[in-house]
Amino acid sequence: MTSSWLYRQDTLGIVVVLMVCMTIAAEVGFALGRRWHPRTDDARRGHLGSILGPLLGLLALLLSFTFAMSANRYDLRRQLVLTDANSLEGLYLLSSLLPEESRKPFKQSLLKYVDLRSQIALFRRNLSTEEISELSAQVEALHSQMWKTAKDSAIANPPTKFTEPIFKGLIEALSAHRARMFGWESRVPDSIICLLLLGCVAGMGAIGLSGGLGNHRGLPARIIVTILLCATIYVVLDLDRPHEGSIHISQSPMLHLQSILERDPETKL
Repeated sequence: MTSSWLYRQDTLGIVVVLMVCMTIAAEVGFALGRRWHPRTDDARRGHLGSILGPLLGLLALLLSFTFAMSANRYDLRRQLVLTDANSLEGLYLLSSLLPEESRKPFKQSLLKYVDLRSQIALFRRNLSTEEISELSAQVEALHSQMWKTAKDSAIANPPTKFTEPIFKGLIEALSAHRARMFGWESRVPDSIICLLLLGCVAGMGAIGLSGGLGNHRGLPARIIVTILLCATIYVVLDLDRPHEGSIHISQSPMLHLQSILERDPETKL
């Protein structure tokens, strides 16, 4: 798993720096506008106003597009949690078809598998790439162990018809695991986030310039716009970072399955 420089920065820190940059851009634009005010007639002010409208419209379009991308990725991760838990619970129910000598080791491996899947679901930013790769490798090793248990049971107890659903369930479980890993890594590209941040700074600079040419600071309106833009971008970044922030993806389906397996007597060592 790779992580970009921007993704490693604190969300609140990015928003605070953005707010400072927007404030500076607005003040610089206002100062330039006041300096050029005596040499600017109504026609030139009108021309700037005609440019400012489409510029802010483009910023609003970019903001809504980025918000939609971030929200879609958040919703995808939520759906994958439920898909993963359902596939593993189905595998747990199918394990009752195994013979007694294979059923207990299979369920014990499944419990360890779910425990590790729960850890992966609760990734945090302070985990290194090596630690995440090791957890993922352990999950796939346990999956191979369950596959071997089911395979040995099928060979020792022909016909193998009762193990076919278990093999299918194992394939679905591995697919769900890899889909969740991909979904966890799938984020809004840095180029789009950077373009959005630059657009906010440029837009606020243009607002300040327009106010300076009109000899009107418009400070209350600028403060409101700055706060609303920064708050929206904070939500966008928070949705796009599953490992941190105030918006979390509920892991209750996976944790519920974990409690079911822990209560099963056959999972006890």
